[in-house]
Amino acid sequence: MSAYTWAARHLLAPMLDMHRGTHTMSRLSELEQMQWWPPERIRETQSRCLRQLISHAYERVPYYRTVMDERGIRPGDIIDAESLRRLPPLTKADIRAHFDDLLARGIPADQLRAGWSGGTTGERLNYCSTRQERFSYAYARWLLTFEWTGARLGDPHVSIRQAFARPLSPNERLLNDLSLRLQRLTKIDTMQVTEENLAVLVATLRRARPTSVFSYPSALALVASYAHDHNLLCPSIPAVCLGGERLHDRQRAILREVFGSDPYVGYGSNELHEVAGQCSERGGLHILAGDFIIEVVDNDGRPLPPGERGKLLITSLHNYGMPFIRYENGDTGSFMPGDCPCGRGLQLLSPLIGRTSEFLVCADGRRAEAMDLDISNLLPPRVVQYQLVQESIDRFTLRVVPAGTDVDYPWDSIVDAVSAALASATGSRPHVELHLVDSISMNLSGKRLSFVSHLEPAVRQTGA
Repeated sequence: MSAYTWAARHLLAPMLDMHRGTHTMSRLSELEQMQWWPPERIRETQSRCLRQLISHAYERVPYYRTVMDERGIRPGDIIDAESLRRLPPLTKADIRAHFDDLLARGIPADQLRAGWSGGTTGERLNYCSTRQERFSYAYARWLLTFEWTGARLGDPHVSIRQAFARPLSPNERLLNDLSLRLQRLTKIDTMQVTEENLAVLVATLRRARPTSVFSYPSALALVASYAHDHNLLCPSIPAVCLGGERLHDRQRAILREVFGSDPYVGYGSNELHEVAGQCSERGGLHILAGDFIIEVVDNDGRPLPPGERGKLLITSLHNYGMPFIRYENGDTGSFMPGDCPCGRGLQLLSPLIGRTSEFLVCADGRRAEAMDLDISNLLPPRVVQYQLVQESIDRFTLRVVPAGTDVDYPWDSIVDAVSAALASATGSRPHVELHLVDSISMNLSGKRLSFVSHLEPAVRQTGA
């Protein structure tokens, strides 16, 4: 620990907390202790927080009072993760349809924080959280997962994230500037990660010489590939932290080669912030159980055992402004059996996170998860940008951004190999049309999706 990181942790951050009326650092200390608790004690703490949240939701949030009254549920009936299943999932459609009724009554306007998420599908979702959830709980979770990678508050850090344009008051701008300086944080809007800006972004990394960097895999792999192909020296980055998309083997390899370290994978979203992350073992994702209860359920809502993938339902225990209780955010995943060798008592989530929208639909009506089909290893060695699009049940488009020497590659054999892989996954051999393109477009969230379905949503969801 350097003198600055010590001062940042023990002097500067507590002073910032005091100035803005938050408790980030005291919450971080709580999480640092809680991570080593036995699972039973962690569950007890979850249950206590859940009971408080349910009482608040019933008393202050019209949507939940209506839902609970219609089902004859009283707040005292929901006391733990098991009894939580009596409530229905909260979908994005519910949030859009009942936005005003999901806002808690009696929360001062200056304590609410509006936000929006483009989501992996690119469909915008508006939501609210509270100032304390954002600055105390979410920041503390981020700092804890930051520590898991070996980095410390005050180490130089580069963040390549989706930027938000919410106007800031003069005091907010001052606090934001102080926070950035304290963190020694360089922020890059992921929308700026385009081919024409890659040289500038490499120069930014060289100038910042960060200990850690956070990015979507597709964005950082694009920067790394450009640096490699143009013989541009990049700094070694001990903590390459990725989230928001699945990390493919091809991307992992180029990031390891350019930045000199094996990436860490995390899980979160704009509306939930950090939910789970990897420790130095780089195995399963430790769920931040002090702030969340996560369920994995099948299509009928039944809980699934570790090792079986299903829909994720996430309860955020400290967002009192717009409670997310059993939030069905469109992600799929699974619990991992066993414990992490690190000794933490936190439950493990598999790092293979998918989306309910990312399913291949087969000719016989079955669905296959696109994440189980990694075609990147079938492509030329230097390709890091590609996208497979299901246009219809039996027709796919493969978009590829070739490297300079790939133009004369035997593409017909690539198409045949992709078609064969799809046949193995779906049970019938589809037609695959190749498009060599200059770039893969980003969605509203700044992600370059490796799989897109143009089928109707009802077909994607059910296969019917």
